[in-house]
Amino acid sequence: MRILFNRLILALILLCANISAQQQTYDKIKAMSDSVSTPNIQRHIRGLEYAGGHHSRVTLTAGNDSARAYIKRSLDSIPGLLVTQDTFFHTTAPSPYNTKPFINVIATIPGASQSSVYYVIGAHYDNSASRMGTTVWNQQWQTIAAPGGDDNATGVAGIIEIARILSDISFGFRPDYTIKLIAFAAEESSPAYTGSHLGSKDYATRAFNRGDQINGMISLDMIGYNPNHLYTGIVSDAASTYLGEKMIAAKNMFNIDLITNTPPFPYATYSDHDQFWAKGYKAILVIENAPPWNNGTYYIANPLYHTSFDSSGSVNLELVRRVVQMNLVTVSSLAARLSAVEEQDIAEGISRLYQNYPNPFSGTTSIRYQIPVGAAQGGSGDRVVLRVFDILGREISVLTDEEKAPGIYDVSFDASGLSSGIYYYQLITSNSTETKKMMVLR
Repeated sequence: MRILFNRLILALILLCANISAQQQTYDKIKAMSDSVSTPNIQRHIRGLEYAGGHHSRVTLTAGNDSARAYIKRSLDSIPGLLVTQDTFFHTTAPSPYNTKPFINVIATIPGASQSSVYYVIGAHYDNSASRMGTTVWNQQWQTIAAPGGDDNATGVAGIIEIARILSDISFGFRPDYTIKLIAFAAEESSPAYTGSHLGSKDYATRAFNRGDQINGMISLDMIGYNPNHLYTGIVSDAASTYLGEKMIAAKNMFNIDLITNTPPFPYATYSDHDQFWAKGYKAILVIENAPPWNNGTYYIANPLYHTSFDSSGSVNLELVRRVVQMNLVTVSSLAARLSAVEEQDIAEGISRLYQNYPNPFSGTTSIRYQIPVGAAQGGSGDRVVLRVFDILGREISVLTDEEKAPGIYDVSFDASGLSSGIYYYQLITSNSTETKKMMVLR
C-alpha cells in the first residue's frame, strides 16, 4: 500500500510539474499576443508602400530593392534576431533579367532543442498592378504606381511584428523548435520573366535538397481588406488540413475574436504555400478570402488588389492585428509544443480527444474533441459519450451522450462543486475510447 501511495504521489508531482510548465507557456504566449501593436503594423505597411519613395515594389525595379532593404533594416534592428539573405537567379528570363539577383530575407528564432525540425511563416514582399489592364501593365510595369498596401505589405508587416515579439526576451519565451520568418521575392508574375512564386520555390527546393524537416509552413498573403467584418480565410490541401485546425484551436484557446472558415478548407495554389506542397511539406495559406476576387458571407470582393489604388488607406488595421495575433499564437504554440494545440495527426476515421484548457482550473474548463468523417458505422453521425470520473473511477458527470456529425466540438465543464484533485475525462465513440487527466485546484 505504501509503495502504491508513493507512486501515486510521484505521478501527482510529475503531472503538476507538467501542468505548471504548460500554464507558464500559455501565459507567455498570451502576453505576446496582447502585445501585437497596431501602430507598428501600420508603420511597416506605410514603409513598404512608399519604400524608397518609389510607390511600387514590382520585382526588378528600384522600389523592390528599397522594399527589401527596408525589411532587412527593420529585422536587423531587432536585438538578438539572426537575419540572412538567400540570393538566386531566374536564368530562363530574357536578358538582362536573367542576370539580376532575386533575394529572400530570412529571420530565424532559434529553438531550445537541438532538433532540426522548424516552422516557417512567410509573406511575399513584391507586388503587381496587372489589373490596370494588360496593355498598361505590359508597357508600364517598371514605372506604374503599385503601392500594394494590402497585397502584400500587410503580410510582410505581420511577419516583422511577429519577429519583434518572438525576439523580445522580456516575455521569457523560447520555442522548442526553431521558427523562420521569410520575406519571399518574386511571388507575382511579371512581363520581365515567366513564372511566379519564385522566391518560395527557391527556398522550398533548397530546404528539400538539404533534407530540412519543416513541420509546417504558413503563408500570409493579403490579410487586410475587409471594411465590414473581422474575417479571414484558410486554404489547405488534404495533407495540411490539421495545420488549419490547429490554427483555429489556437485562435479559440487564446480568445482571439476573429471569424475564420472551417474544414474542409478550400484548395488553391495562388500563393507561396504551393511550393512547399510541391516538396511534400505541409503548408496553409491565410488570406482575407479564398479567393479574394469572390464575394463571401463575410467578405466583399476586393476591387483594389493588383491595381494602383491598393493603398494603406483601404486596409482594416484591426483585422490585420487580429490575423497577426492568430498566426503568432499558432506558430508559438506549435513550436513550443503547447499540448492543447500540439497533438498528433488525426487519422481518417479516428476520433480525437484534446487536453482541456485551462488546466489546472478552479471553476470551468473547456474540453475539445473531434469526430472525423468516416468515424460512424453507417450514417453521417456517430454516437459520442463524454464523461468525467474522479480518481477512484466514480462517474462525476456525463457531458455528452448523443449522436454527433463529423466536426470539432467544445464542451464546458463546471467543477465549482468539486474538491481539489485529479479527475479523468473519457471520450467514447463507435471506434475508439480515449481518456485524459485534468486537475482541479482551489
